[in-house]
Amino acid sequence: MRGAILRLIYVVMIGAACNLGAAPAQPTRIPPTPTVFAGAANPPEVTILSPQNGAQFPVNQPLFVEARATSPEGVTRIQLFANGSPVKTVSSTSPAGDTTFTATLDFTPRAVGPVNLRVQAFRGVVASAPADLQIVVVNQAAQPTPLPLPGGGGGSAGGGGGGLVIPPDGVCRIVTNSGVNLRSTPTTTQNNILTTLPASTLAPVIARLPDNSWWKVSVGSRIGWVSNTVVTITGNCFNVPIEQAATPTPNIPPPTPAPTLTPFVPTNTPAIPAATVPPPLPDLVVTSIFARTPLTLSGGSVTETFSVTVTNAGLGPAGAFNATIRIDNGAPLDLGAVSGLQQGQSVVLQRQLTFSGPGTYNIRVDVDPNNQVPEISEVNNRGDITIVVTN
Repeated sequence: MRGAILRLIYVVMIGAACNLGAAPAQPTRIPPTPTVFAGAANPPEVTILSPQNGAQFPVNQPLFVEARATSPEGVTRIQLFANGSPVKTVSSTSPAGDTTFTATLDFTPRAVGPVNLRVQAFRGVVASAPADLQIVVVNQAAQPTPLPLPGGGGGSAGGGGGGLVIPPDGVCRIVTNSGVNLRSTPTTTQNNILTTLPASTLAPVIARLPDNSWWKVSVGSRIGWVSNTVVTITGNCFNVPIEQAATPTPNIPPPTPAPTLTPFVPTNTPAIPAATVPPPLPDLVVTSIFARTPLTLSGGSVTETFSVTVTNAGLGPAGAFNATIRIDNGAPLDLGAVSGLQQGQSVVLQRQLTFSGPGTYNIRVDVDPNNQVPEISEVNNRGDITIVVTN
């Protein structure tokens, strides 16, 4: 027994001596645990509802992109980018966001050509994967076709590949950027909600507050107020009637009258000049362009008379001005000179144009092109109509 134990110890000592010259064992490398930021999982998802990819829109006219984002943890805002630059952001009225958030984002293209549009949804700083499409901006004016609005709204117009198009009639309208509360009074401090208007609701404005912070609109059979912070305004809104908001009278006991003091009136007080009130300004607007369409060529050409109605929709008289008319991007032609228009007065100007080939032509009218008349707005002096000429 003792000899077996000695032999075992001898074998162990020999093994240890052999291992003294071996390389040291390498430790096992444990990969680091990746850091996971709170809230970065489950980003929102966003889809562009309109317009369609490849849709055409006229230059210098507002177009509208409708998008819908979803997230079980809430969507706080939706943002629109045009050629990589942010142009519009619509935020949820709820601090925590909405699980389904639909928004209408407006954008006015200023140059002809393709435009890459991108929409992204956010939950705080967590962004969705982008939704992309491309539209084409053209010189030709879009022809709006009335379409029913979701939720029985006040009416909308669609065209240009399914996007929301505002009729070029100059009527003051609101477009809801998201779900908007229609209220019986212009305030959010009381329970006065009549209904909730869905995104992309288009409704005419019938009154406004003096500071334009609230707009009174007609939606179907309802009339109510919407806040300026959640809508986009289109058309000429300068002549919309002003209503004074009714201020609720608090139930406060009358204050104790202060003692009557006799004021000291110095002698030889210099007179304070009255404030100078600027004169009311006019606003020249092209209210209608009338011509037949389509036109049929006869003997290689066709001539048509265009009747243009210009109205002073401002608050004061307009002095002398002229107007021009052109075909597509051709040279402007003289449409006529007007000695002046009083407030609310209109004038009809006529000019014959000749077309020498088939096609679709854009007819553009510019009133006071040299800005000789000081006006309320200098951006609504243009009118357009599309004429089709066939064989």
